[in-house]
Amino acid sequence: MAICVSCRKPICQSCSTLWEGIHCCVDCLAQRRAAIGEKSGTLKTAGLVLASLALIFALTVLRAWIGAALAGLQ
Repeated sequence: MAICVSCRKPICQSCSTLWEGIHCCVDCLAQRRAAIGEKSGTLKTAGLVLASLALIFALTVLRAWIGAALAGLQ
């Protein structure tokens, strides 16, 4: 017999899952996995925003460089 550390519900050994060294019931394990999924989604969004900003910056610099080169030809 084990006890879920999160909700303190008694669970059998075969239903218990060790997560980061603690016993979890099925419901609490699902909540922990969902919380990790939300954090992962936030990191992906932040990475996408940063990549987009870097691309915009690079295109702006390239456009200015090409404009300066064309102005020098005239």
